[in-house]
Amino acid sequence: MSIGAGSQRARAFSMPLVLTLLLTGGLLWARQALKDPIDHIATMVSTGAPPPRASDAGLGRVMPPPQQLGGSGDYTFMMSNGRGPAAYDPCRPLHVVVNHEQAPAGADQLVADAVAQVSAASGLAIVMDGPTDELAADSRPTVDRTRYGNRWSPVLIAWTTHARDARLGDAVGIGGSQVLEAPDGRLWNITGTIHLDGPAMSEILARPDGPQRATAVIVHELVHVVGLGHAAGDGQLMTVDGSGRTTLGDGDLRGLAELANVPCNTVF
Repeated sequence: MSIGAGSQRARAFSMPLVLTLLLTGGLLWARQALKDPIDHIATMVSTGAPPPRASDAGLGRVMPPPQQLGGSGDYTFMMSNGRGPAAYDPCRPLHVVVNHEQAPAGADQLVADAVAQVSAASGLAIVMDGPTDELAADSRPTVDRTRYGNRWSPVLIAWTTHARDARLGDAVGIGGSQVLEAPDGRLWNITGTIHLDGPAMSEILARPDGPQRATAVIVHELVHVVGLGHAAGDGQLMTVDGSGRTTLGDGDLRGLAELANVPCNTVF
């Protein structure tokens, strides 16, 4: 079953089914003459009972919500239904791990800069848990008790190559989240994945403005993970080609503010 990034049609999924958004969305500056190089795939997979509610999940926001801004730039959601867009719980930290298999020099600083931008714009407390031995793969478990304990798997940022993920033959980065529907119908992101093409990023970093461009790629993919799809109009970082931007546009920021306008997830 295929869906476009940002589809806002209602979808009725019941627990304990997880809707897996497999690496939906991509951004490219190193390759040319591409329209939308990434397949948008939704797969229904069965899960067992959710893990216990996280010990660091609270009953109030961890960070203040982002400022509601004006502007006319557009935005779309990765997934939405009548209860609103799929979003991460603003009342707990969002944990991230990094696999450095093909990381270029300075990769950790690039990720740190991107995380700081997205955290501020989304109102999510994004916590870096450190390195992981989990490699890029076509799919990953929502709960990996051997690696991460009895909790939702942290978001994985994997520096890799198109030899491991052929979709990186057309894009420098791809990212998306896995979504679980609560009994009340609200959609929650529970974990996500970003694959980054290490050799292609090294080429970008060799340019005079390379660090800014490379950071923008990671920001774009993190925003996909948080819940925004591709913007249809020009002028936004979340257009399929980034519109030549290296910072979030007004539509990107308004979309992230709307994603932040959700209650605490007290279910799982």
